[in-house]
Amino acid sequence: MVQNQYESVTSQVVPLMPRIKEFDPELARERAMGLFWERGYEAASLRDLLSAMGISRQSLYNTFGDKRRLFLSVLDLYAEQVGRLIDDSIGSDSASIDELHGFMQYYWAQVVHDHGACMMAIAALELGLRDDEVSAKVQAYLFGLETAFTRVLRNAKQLGELRDDADPVALARYLTNCLMGLSVLGRGARTTSRAAVRQLITTTLSILDG
Repeated sequence: MVQNQYESVTSQVVPLMPRIKEFDPELARERAMGLFWERGYEAASLRDLLSAMGISRQSLYNTFGDKRRLFLSVLDLYAEQVGRLIDDSIGSDSASIDELHGFMQYYWAQVVHDHGACMMAIAALELGLRDDEVSAKVQAYLFGLETAFTRVLRNAKQLGELRDDADPVALARYLTNCLMGLSVLGRGARTTSRAAVRQLITTTLSILDG
């Protein structure tokens, strides 16, 4: 009788215990980003995403929601990673033109050249005009770039590295626009040589020359 009561209680309690995830959500999100980055949103099928992430359909829905919510989460991840790159390369209070050159070169080589385009540029071109949440994330990302560039350029002006009449905000907007333009170019130009890349960046940044 005691045993039966114990089994009865156990059968009622065990189903209420939360199931332990059998996968690493962050690793799965990284893998999803790789596929979205390579194919874009529409061309990345749900089946291919599940295969790349190594999870089941139910795990996707339980952890991330549907495909669109997963994509939005991936955009957040991308923005976080670029944010860390910005902090590491031009986040210092003393960052100036040299650091800006280095950031642009690295961004092109690691983000655009190796992956084909900036993830946010892909999102903007594919979904920006028909998905308000995607558009908001793209705008926030671009604002972050512009803000970081403005801070560096203001410092450069104080150091006498820019002309007296230079407008750091306008220049920052120009550089942000150029970076996105180079990113779109890179979508179909992965064969562009590193030397050509350096030349493109040098030409873009020549507007900063005093």
